[in-house]
Amino acid sequence: MKYQKDDSQGQKTVSCHTCDLNCMGSAWDDFVKRHDETKSYAHFDLPVSLAMPSIQKYVLDKNKISQHSFYPFIHFQQNNSRYGKKTAKKIRELYYCSHLDRCVYQRYAFLLNYWYNIWASKNDIDDVAIAYRNNLGKNNMNFAKDAFDAICNFSQCFVLVGDFTNFFDNLNHQYLKAMMCKVLDVDWLPKDYFAVFKNITRFSSWDWKDLVKAAGESITEKGIRKKLNRKKRLLSKQQFRQNKKDIKTNLSGVGIPQGSPVSAILSNIYMVEFDKNIKTYVESKKGVYMRYSDDFIIILPYEDEHEIEAYKKLFFSYVGSMKDLIHLQKEKTSCYIYKDNAIYEDGVLSQISYLGFIFDGNNKKIRPRAITRYYSRMRRKAHTIGRRNWTSPTGRHISAKNLYRIYSENRKRQTFINYAKKAKQLLALNDREADALIKRHKHKIAMAIKEAQITNNEGE
Repeated sequence: MKYQKDDSQGQKTVSCHTCDLNCMGSAWDDFVKRHDETKSYAHFDLPVSLAMPSIQKYVLDKNKISQHSFYPFIHFQQNNSRYGKKTAKKIRELYYCSHLDRCVYQRYAFLLNYWYNIWASKNDIDDVAIAYRNNLGKNNMNFAKDAFDAICNFSQCFVLVGDFTNFFDNLNHQYLKAMMCKVLDVDWLPKDYFAVFKNITRFSSWDWKDLVKAAGESITEKGIRKKLNRKKRLLSKQQFRQNKKDIKTNLSGVGIPQGSPVSAILSNIYMVEFDKNIKTYVESKKGVYMRYSDDFIIILPYEDEHEIEAYKKLFFSYVGSMKDLIHLQKEKTSCYIYKDNAIYEDGVLSQISYLGFIFDGNNKKIRPRAITRYYSRMRRKAHTIGRRNWTSPTGRHISAKNLYRIYSENRKRQTFINYAKKAKQLLALNDREADALIKRHKHKIAMAIKEAQITNNEGE
Protein backbone atom coordinates (compact mmCIF):
# COMPACT_ATOMS: atom_id res chain seq x y z
CA MET A 1 0.00 0.00 0.00
CA LYS A 2 1.40 3.38 -0.98
CA TYR A 3 1.67 6.18 1.54
CA GLN A 4 -1.02 8.84 1.26
CA LYS A 5 0.43 12.34 1.38
CA ASP A 6 -0.62 14.88 4.00
CA ASP A 7 -1.57 18.03 2.08
CA SER A 8 -2.03 20.28 5.08
CA GLN A 9 -0.64 23.76 4.59
CA GLY A 10 3.09 23.16 4.96
CA GLN A 11 2.64 20.91 8.01
CA LYS A 12 5.11 18.03 8.16
CA THR A 13 4.40 14.59 9.53
CA VAL A 14 6.96 12.09 10.78
CA SER A 15 6.46 10.11 7.56
CA CYS A 16 7.18 12.96 5.13
CA HIS A 17 9.90 15.08 6.73
CA THR A 18 11.98 14.90 3.56
CA CYS A 19 9.18 15.18 1.02
CA ASP A 20 8.22 18.03 -1.32
CA LEU A 21 5.52 19.28 1.07
CA ASN A 22 8.19 21.22 2.99
CA CYS A 23 7.84 24.11 0.51
CA MET A 24 4.08 23.83 -0.07
CA GLY A 25 3.19 26.30 2.66
CA SER A 26 4.89 29.30 1.03
CA ALA A 27 3.57 28.29 -2.39
CA TRP A 28 0.05 28.22 -0.97
CA ASP A 29 0.49 31.66 0.59
CA ASP A 30 1.54 33.03 -2.81
CA PHE A 31 -1.41 31.31 -4.47
CA VAL A 32 -3.87 32.89 -2.03
CA LYS A 33 -2.43 36.35 -2.71
CA ARG A 34 -3.03 35.85 -6.46
CA HIS A 35 -6.56 34.46 -5.96
CA ASP A 36 -7.96 36.60 -3.16
CA GLU A 37 -10.72 38.24 -5.19
CA THR A 38 -14.42 38.06 -4.38
CA LYS A 39 -16.52 37.40 -7.46
CA SER A 40 -19.40 39.79 -8.13
CA TYR A 41 -21.87 37.34 -9.65
CA ALA A 42 -24.85 36.11 -7.62
CA HIS A 43 -25.14 32.40 -6.88
CA PHE A 44 -26.86 30.13 -4.34
CA ASP A 45 -24.57 31.28 -1.52
CA LEU A 46 -23.04 34.56 -0.36
CA PRO A 47 -19.80 35.84 -1.97
CA VAL A 48 -16.63 34.69 -0.22
CA SER A 49 -12.96 34.46 -1.16
CA LEU A 50 -9.69 32.81 -0.13
CA ALA A 51 -8.68 36.14 1.44
CA MET A 52 -11.07 35.41 4.34
CA PRO A 53 -9.30 33.55 7.19
CA SER A 54 -12.43 31.50 7.91
CA ILE A 55 -12.58 30.31 4.30
CA GLN A 56 -8.89 29.41 4.27
CA LYS A 57 -9.38 27.45 7.47
CA TYR A 58 -12.33 25.63 5.92
CA VAL A 59 -10.66 24.62 2.64
CA LEU A 60 -7.54 23.43 4.53
CA ASP A 61 -9.63 21.07 6.67
CA LYS A 62 -9.60 17.73 4.85
CA ASN A 63 -12.38 16.33 7.00
CA LYS A 64 -14.70 19.21 6.14
CA ILE A 65 -13.95 18.87 2.42
CA SER A 66 -14.62 15.13 2.59
CA GLN A 67 -18.16 15.96 3.72
CA HIS A 68 -18.63 19.21 1.81
CA SER A 69 -22.03 19.67 0.11
CA PHE A 70 -21.51 21.20 -3.32
CA TYR A 71 -24.16 23.44 -4.88
CA PRO A 72 -25.23 22.92 -8.51
CA PHE A 73 -23.28 24.78 -11.18
CA ILE A 74 -25.10 27.51 -13.08
CA HIS A 75 -25.15 26.52 -16.73
CA PHE A 76 -24.89 28.96 -19.67
CA GLN A 77 -24.59 28.45 -23.39
CA GLN A 78 -22.19 30.83 -25.11
CA ASN A 79 -22.31 31.39 -28.85
CA ASN A 80 -18.84 31.83 -30.31
CA SER A 81 -19.46 33.80 -33.47
CA ARG A 82 -16.94 33.26 -36.25
CA TYR A 83 -16.34 36.65 -37.80
CA GLY A 84 -16.27 36.66 -41.57
CA LYS A 85 -17.73 33.17 -41.79
CA LYS A 86 -21.26 32.07 -42.64
CA THR A 87 -20.95 28.73 -40.86
CA ALA A 88 -23.07 27.89 -37.83
CA LYS A 89 -21.97 29.41 -34.54
CA LYS A 90 -20.01 27.18 -32.17
CA ILE A 91 -21.81 26.73 -28.87
CA ARG A 92 -19.78 26.40 -25.68
CA GLU A 93 -21.27 24.95 -22.53
CA LEU A 94 -20.08 27.05 -19.57
CA TYR A 95 -20.62 26.41 -15.87
CA TYR A 96 -20.21 28.69 -12.84
CA CYS A 97 -19.77 27.20 -9.38
CA SER A 98 -20.96 28.73 -6.12
CA HIS A 99 -18.63 31.00 -4.17
CA LEU A 100 -17.55 28.56 -1.44
CA ASP A 101 -17.32 25.72 -3.97
CA ARG A 102 -15.01 27.93 -6.05
CA CYS A 103 -12.67 28.29 -3.06
CA VAL A 104 -12.68 24.53 -2.49
CA TYR A 105 -11.90 23.89 -6.16
CA GLN A 106 -9.14 26.54 -6.04
CA ARG A 107 -7.51 24.75 -3.12
CA TYR A 108 -7.52 21.41 -4.92
CA ALA A 109 -6.47 22.99 -8.20
CA PHE A 110 -3.43 24.27 -6.30
CA LEU A 111 -2.69 20.85 -4.81
CA LEU A 112 -3.18 18.93 -8.05
CA ASN A 113 -1.12 21.44 -10.01
CA TYR A 114 1.64 21.15 -7.41
CA TRP A 115 1.83 17.37 -7.69
CA TYR A 116 1.36 17.44 -11.48
CA ASN A 117 4.37 19.74 -11.89
CA ILE A 118 6.50 17.33 -9.88
CA TRP A 119 5.26 14.30 -11.85
CA ALA A 120 5.74 16.09 -15.18
CA SER A 121 9.30 17.01 -14.29
CA LYS A 122 10.19 13.50 -13.13
CA ASN A 123 8.65 11.94 -16.26
CA ASP A 124 10.18 14.42 -18.72
CA ILE A 125 6.94 15.97 -20.00
CA ASP A 126 7.36 19.35 -18.32
CA ASP A 127 7.74 21.04 -21.71
CA VAL A 128 4.84 19.17 -23.37
CA ALA A 129 1.65 20.29 -21.63
CA ILE A 130 1.91 24.06 -21.90
CA ALA A 131 -1.62 25.23 -21.03
CA TYR A 132 -2.85 26.01 -17.51
CA ARG A 133 0.65 25.82 -16.01
CA ASN A 134 1.78 28.02 -13.15
CA ASN A 135 5.49 27.24 -13.31
CA LEU A 136 6.48 27.92 -16.92
CA GLY A 137 6.29 31.72 -17.00
CA LYS A 138 5.13 31.75 -20.62
CA ASN A 139 1.98 32.46 -22.62
CA ASN A 140 0.58 31.46 -26.01
CA MET A 141 2.88 33.90 -27.82
CA ASN A 142 5.95 32.21 -26.35
CA PHE A 143 4.63 28.76 -27.18
CA ALA A 144 3.74 29.68 -30.76
CA LYS A 145 7.24 31.11 -31.19
CA ASP A 146 8.77 27.92 -29.76
CA ALA A 147 6.77 25.80 -32.21
CA PHE A 148 7.60 27.90 -35.28
CA ASP A 149 11.27 28.11 -34.28
CA ALA A 150 11.38 24.34 -33.87
CA ILE A 151 10.04 23.91 -37.40
CA CYS A 152 12.68 26.26 -38.81
CA ASN A 153 15.45 24.36 -37.02
CA PHE A 154 15.00 21.53 -39.52
CA SER A 155 15.86 21.71 -43.20
CA GLN A 156 12.64 19.79 -43.78
CA CYS A 157 10.07 18.24 -41.46
CA PHE A 158 6.60 16.77 -41.14
CA VAL A 159 4.14 18.75 -39.01
CA LEU A 160 0.89 17.40 -37.57
CA VAL A 161 -1.51 19.94 -36.04
CA GLY A 162 -4.86 19.05 -34.55
CA ASP A 163 -7.17 19.04 -31.57
CA PHE A 164 -9.44 16.72 -29.69
CA THR A 165 -13.21 16.71 -30.12
CA ASN A 166 -15.16 18.35 -27.25
CA PHE A 167 -12.21 17.67 -25.00
CA PHE A 168 -13.68 18.51 -21.59
CA ASP A 169 -17.03 16.97 -22.46
CA ASN A 170 -15.44 13.60 -23.27
CA LEU A 171 -13.07 13.01 -20.35
CA ASN A 172 -13.69 9.46 -19.10
CA HIS A 173 -14.27 9.52 -15.35
CA GLN A 174 -12.69 6.20 -14.43
CA TYR A 175 -9.62 6.90 -16.52
CA LEU A 176 -9.34 10.38 -15.01
CA LYS A 177 -9.42 8.89 -11.51
CA ALA A 178 -6.69 6.42 -12.46
CA MET A 179 -4.48 9.23 -13.78
CA MET A 180 -5.10 11.27 -10.62
CA CYS A 181 -3.90 8.31 -8.53
CA LYS A 182 -0.84 8.02 -10.77
CA VAL A 183 0.10 11.70 -10.34
CA LEU A 184 -0.56 11.64 -6.59
CA ASP A 185 1.30 8.32 -6.31
CA VAL A 186 -1.46 6.62 -4.33
CA ASP A 187 -3.46 3.43 -4.79
CA TRP A 188 -6.74 5.21 -4.16
CA LEU A 189 -7.82 8.82 -3.83
CA PRO A 190 -7.84 10.23 -0.27
CA LYS A 191 -11.35 11.07 0.93
CA ASP A 192 -11.04 14.82 0.38
CA TYR A 193 -9.67 14.39 -3.15
CA PHE A 194 -12.38 11.84 -3.89
CA ALA A 195 -15.09 14.27 -2.73
CA VAL A 196 -13.79 16.86 -5.20
CA PHE A 197 -13.43 14.25 -7.96
CA LYS A 198 -16.95 12.93 -7.42
CA ASN A 199 -18.51 16.38 -7.55
CA ILE A 200 -16.60 17.57 -10.59
CA THR A 201 -17.51 14.43 -12.55
CA ARG A 202 -21.03 13.65 -11.32
CA PHE A 203 -21.68 17.36 -11.22
CA SER A 204 -25.15 18.86 -10.98
CA SER A 205 -26.20 21.98 -12.84
CA TRP A 206 -29.10 24.41 -13.08
CA ASP A 207 -29.75 26.03 -16.44
CA TRP A 208 -29.77 29.83 -16.43
CA LYS A 209 -33.14 30.10 -18.18
CA ASP A 210 -34.78 27.84 -15.60
CA LEU A 211 -33.13 29.84 -12.81
CA VAL A 212 -34.54 33.10 -14.11
CA LYS A 213 -38.00 31.55 -14.15
CA ALA A 214 -37.52 30.12 -10.64
CA ALA A 215 -36.57 33.62 -9.44
CA GLY A 216 -39.91 34.93 -10.75
CA GLU A 217 -38.33 36.92 -13.56
CA SER A 218 -38.52 36.90 -17.37
CA ILE A 219 -35.59 35.72 -19.50
CA THR A 220 -36.59 38.24 -22.19
CA GLU A 221 -36.23 41.22 -19.86
CA LYS A 222 -33.40 43.49 -20.95
CA GLY A 223 -30.51 43.45 -18.49
CA ILE A 224 -31.91 40.49 -16.56
CA ARG A 225 -28.46 39.09 -15.79
CA LYS A 226 -27.24 42.34 -14.26
CA LYS A 227 -30.48 42.65 -12.33
CA LEU A 228 -30.15 39.21 -10.76
CA ASN A 229 -26.43 39.65 -10.09
CA ARG A 230 -27.28 42.59 -7.84
CA LYS A 231 -29.02 40.17 -5.46
CA LYS A 232 -27.20 38.60 -2.51
CA ARG A 233 -28.49 35.17 -3.55
CA LEU A 234 -30.10 34.18 -6.84
CA LEU A 235 -32.89 32.26 -5.14
CA SER A 236 -34.43 32.31 -1.71
CA LYS A 237 -34.36 29.04 0.24
CA GLN A 238 -38.04 28.56 -0.58
CA GLN A 239 -37.50 29.17 -4.32
CA PHE A 240 -34.56 26.75 -4.28
CA ARG A 241 -36.60 23.97 -2.64
CA GLN A 242 -39.65 24.49 -4.86
CA ASN A 243 -37.67 24.29 -8.10
CA LYS A 244 -35.08 21.58 -7.33
CA LYS A 245 -36.65 19.49 -10.10
CA ASP A 246 -34.75 21.69 -12.58
CA ILE A 247 -31.38 20.45 -11.31
CA LYS A 248 -29.68 18.05 -13.73
CA THR A 249 -26.94 15.60 -12.78
CA ASN A 250 -24.24 14.28 -15.10
CA LEU A 251 -24.59 10.49 -14.97
CA SER A 252 -22.97 9.81 -18.35
CA GLY A 253 -19.62 8.66 -17.00
CA VAL A 254 -17.80 11.27 -19.10
CA GLY A 255 -17.21 15.00 -19.04
CA ILE A 256 -16.30 17.71 -16.55
CA PRO A 257 -17.64 21.28 -16.56
CA GLN A 258 -15.63 24.01 -18.23
CA GLY A 259 -15.42 26.98 -15.94
CA SER A 260 -14.45 25.48 -12.60
CA PRO A 261 -11.02 26.35 -11.15
CA VAL A 262 -10.03 22.66 -11.05
CA SER A 263 -11.10 21.64 -14.58
CA ALA A 264 -7.96 22.89 -16.33
CA ILE A 265 -5.44 20.94 -14.25
CA LEU A 266 -7.63 17.83 -14.43
CA SER A 267 -7.44 17.99 -18.22
CA ASN A 268 -3.63 17.97 -18.04
CA ILE A 269 -3.63 15.09 -15.55
CA TYR A 270 -5.95 13.15 -17.87
CA MET A 271 -3.35 13.32 -20.64
CA VAL A 272 -0.21 12.28 -18.72
CA GLU A 273 0.13 8.83 -20.31
CA PHE A 274 -0.68 10.13 -23.78
CA ASP A 275 1.84 12.96 -23.42
CA LYS A 276 4.54 10.65 -22.06
CA ASN A 277 4.15 8.05 -24.81
CA ILE A 278 3.93 10.53 -27.69
CA LYS A 279 6.90 12.52 -26.41
CA THR A 280 9.01 9.36 -26.00
CA TYR A 281 8.38 8.40 -29.63
CA VAL A 282 8.79 11.92 -31.03
CA GLU A 283 12.04 12.48 -29.15
CA SER A 284 13.38 9.15 -30.43
CA LYS A 285 13.03 10.69 -33.90
CA LYS A 286 14.66 13.99 -32.77
CA GLY A 287 11.30 15.79 -33.04
CA VAL A 288 9.16 18.10 -30.92
CA TYR A 289 5.71 17.58 -29.34
CA MET A 290 3.65 20.30 -27.65
CA ARG A 291 0.05 20.30 -26.39
CA TYR A 292 -1.94 23.37 -25.37
CA SER A 293 -5.13 21.97 -23.78
CA ASP A 294 -6.85 20.21 -26.70
CA ASP A 295 -4.57 21.74 -29.39
CA PHE A 296 -1.38 19.86 -30.19
CA ILE A 297 1.51 20.06 -32.63
CA ILE A 298 4.00 17.33 -33.58
CA ILE A 299 7.14 18.20 -35.53
CA LEU A 300 9.23 15.37 -36.98
CA PRO A 301 12.27 15.64 -39.27
CA TYR A 302 12.49 13.28 -42.23
CA GLU A 303 14.89 12.36 -45.00
CA ASP A 304 12.64 10.11 -47.08
CA GLU A 305 8.94 10.71 -47.73
CA HIS A 306 8.20 7.10 -46.75
CA GLU A 307 9.00 8.14 -43.18
CA ILE A 308 6.05 10.51 -43.25
CA GLU A 309 3.56 7.71 -43.86
CA ALA A 310 5.11 5.75 -41.00
CA TYR A 311 4.69 8.77 -38.71
CA LYS A 312 1.04 9.14 -39.66
CA LYS A 313 0.30 5.45 -39.28
CA LEU A 314 1.85 5.21 -35.84
CA PHE A 315 0.17 8.34 -34.49
CA PHE A 316 -3.34 7.55 -35.74
CA SER A 317 -2.93 3.94 -34.65
CA TYR A 318 -2.03 5.04 -31.14
CA VAL A 319 -4.96 7.46 -30.95
CA GLY A 320 -7.22 4.65 -32.18
CA SER A 321 -5.95 2.40 -29.38
CA MET A 322 -7.28 4.98 -26.88
CA LYS A 323 -10.85 4.55 -28.13
CA ASP A 324 -13.47 6.18 -25.90
CA LEU A 325 -10.72 8.05 -24.01
CA ILE A 326 -9.78 10.73 -26.56
CA HIS A 327 -11.32 11.63 -29.91
CA LEU A 328 -9.59 13.50 -32.71
CA GLN A 329 -11.46 16.28 -34.46
CA LYS A 330 -10.75 15.20 -38.04
CA GLU A 331 -11.68 18.49 -39.70
CA LYS A 332 -9.14 20.29 -37.51
CA THR A 333 -6.32 17.76 -37.88
CA SER A 334 -3.94 18.68 -40.68
CA CYS A 335 -0.64 17.32 -42.00
CA TYR A 336 1.99 19.68 -43.40
CA ILE A 337 5.43 19.53 -44.94
CA TYR A 338 8.04 22.20 -44.29
CA LYS A 339 10.86 22.55 -46.80
CA ASP A 340 12.61 25.35 -48.69
CA ASN A 341 11.24 27.91 -46.18
CA ALA A 342 7.64 27.12 -47.15
CA ILE A 343 4.69 25.13 -45.79
CA TYR A 344 2.88 22.63 -48.00
CA GLU A 345 -0.37 20.75 -47.47
CA ASP A 346 -1.15 18.03 -50.01
CA GLY A 347 1.55 19.47 -52.26
CA VAL A 348 0.02 22.97 -52.27
CA LEU A 349 1.49 26.05 -50.58
CA SER A 350 -0.25 26.56 -47.27
CA GLN A 351 0.23 27.92 -43.75
CA ILE A 352 0.05 26.53 -40.23
CA SER A 353 -2.39 28.01 -37.72
CA TYR A 354 -1.39 27.51 -34.09
CA LEU A 355 -2.34 29.30 -30.85
CA GLY A 356 -3.70 32.40 -32.56
CA PHE A 357 -0.89 32.82 -35.11
CA ILE A 358 -0.23 31.64 -38.66
CA PHE A 359 3.10 30.66 -40.20
CA ASP A 360 3.83 30.12 -43.89
CA GLY A 361 7.37 28.85 -43.43
CA ASN A 362 8.86 32.30 -43.57
CA ASN A 363 6.41 34.88 -42.19
CA LYS A 364 4.52 34.88 -38.90
CA LYS A 365 1.22 36.75 -38.50
CA ILE A 366 -1.63 37.20 -36.05
CA ARG A 367 -4.59 35.12 -37.17
CA PRO A 368 -6.68 37.51 -39.33
CA ARG A 369 -9.88 36.43 -37.61
CA ALA A 370 -8.58 37.85 -34.33
CA ILE A 371 -8.05 41.27 -35.90
CA THR A 372 -11.49 41.12 -37.54
CA ARG A 373 -12.99 40.27 -34.14
CA TYR A 374 -11.26 43.26 -32.54
CA TYR A 375 -12.68 45.69 -35.11
CA SER A 376 -16.15 44.12 -34.91
CA ARG A 377 -16.35 44.35 -31.13
CA MET A 378 -14.94 47.87 -31.01
CA ARG A 379 -17.42 49.15 -33.62
CA ARG A 380 -20.33 47.39 -31.95
CA LYS A 381 -19.44 48.96 -28.60
CA ALA A 382 -19.12 52.42 -30.19
CA HIS A 383 -22.46 52.08 -31.97
CA THR A 384 -24.20 50.88 -28.79
CA ILE A 385 -22.97 53.99 -26.97
CA GLY A 386 -24.04 56.16 -29.91
CA ARG A 387 -27.56 54.71 -29.94
CA ARG A 388 -27.88 55.61 -26.25
CA ASN A 389 -26.74 59.15 -27.04
CA TRP A 390 -23.71 58.78 -24.75
CA THR A 391 -25.96 58.19 -21.76
CA SER A 392 -26.06 55.09 -19.55
CA PRO A 393 -29.38 53.42 -18.59
CA THR A 394 -29.13 55.27 -15.25
CA GLY A 395 -28.75 58.64 -16.99
CA ARG A 396 -25.01 59.00 -16.41
CA HIS A 397 -22.88 60.48 -19.21
CA ILE A 398 -20.63 57.94 -20.93
CA SER A 399 -17.20 59.22 -21.88
CA ALA A 400 -15.31 58.06 -24.97
CA LYS A 401 -12.36 57.50 -22.65
CA ASN A 402 -13.83 54.15 -21.66
CA LEU A 403 -13.83 53.01 -25.28
CA TYR A 404 -10.16 53.97 -25.64
CA ARG A 405 -9.36 52.30 -22.31
CA ILE A 406 -10.67 48.98 -23.62
CA TYR A 407 -9.65 49.13 -27.27
CA SER A 408 -6.45 51.18 -27.25
CA GLU A 409 -3.11 50.62 -25.57
CA ASN A 410 -3.44 50.55 -21.80
CA ARG A 411 -0.68 50.39 -19.20
CA LYS A 412 -3.01 49.18 -16.45
CA ARG A 413 -4.71 46.29 -18.25
CA GLN A 414 -4.01 43.99 -21.16
CA THR A 415 -5.81 45.02 -24.34
CA PHE A 416 -5.65 43.54 -27.81
CA ILE A 417 -3.38 46.41 -28.89
CA ASN A 418 -0.98 45.59 -26.04
CA TYR A 419 -1.13 41.96 -27.15
CA ALA A 420 -0.46 42.81 -30.80
CA LYS A 421 2.54 44.98 -29.93
CA LYS A 422 4.06 42.29 -27.71
CA ALA A 423 3.48 39.65 -30.38
CA LYS A 424 5.08 41.82 -33.05
CA GLN A 425 8.21 42.18 -30.95
CA LEU A 426 8.43 38.61 -29.63
CA LEU A 427 7.64 36.73 -32.84
CA ALA A 428 9.15 39.31 -35.21
CA LEU A 429 5.85 39.44 -37.09
CA ASN A 430 5.80 40.29 -40.78
CA ASP A 431 2.14 41.27 -40.72
CA ARG A 432 0.74 44.27 -42.60
CA GLU A 433 -2.71 43.94 -40.97
CA ALA A 434 -1.24 43.90 -37.47
CA ASP A 435 1.02 46.84 -38.32
CA ALA A 436 -1.96 48.85 -39.60
CA LEU A 437 -3.94 47.96 -36.47
CA ILE A 438 -1.17 49.09 -34.13
CA LYS A 439 -0.52 52.29 -36.07
CA ARG A 440 -4.11 53.35 -36.86
CA HIS A 441 -6.29 51.87 -34.10
CA LYS A 442 -6.95 55.25 -32.44
CA HIS A 443 -8.07 56.67 -35.78
CA LYS A 444 -10.35 53.64 -36.26
CA ILE A 445 -11.89 54.17 -32.82
CA ALA A 446 -12.48 57.86 -33.58
CA MET A 447 -14.14 56.92 -36.90
CA ALA A 448 -16.37 54.37 -35.16
CA ILE A 449 -17.45 57.03 -32.66
CA LYS A 450 -18.19 59.46 -35.49
CA GLU A 451 -20.25 56.81 -37.34
CA ALA A 452 -22.19 56.12 -34.14
CA GLN A 453 -22.98 59.82 -33.70
CA ILE A 454 -24.11 60.17 -37.34
CA THR A 455 -26.28 57.06 -37.08
CA ASN A 456 -27.85 58.33 -33.86
CA ASN A 457 -28.55 61.79 -35.34
CA GLU A 458 -30.14 60.27 -38.45
CA GLY A 459 -32.42 58.16 -36.27
CA GLU A 460 -33.73 61.15 -34.33
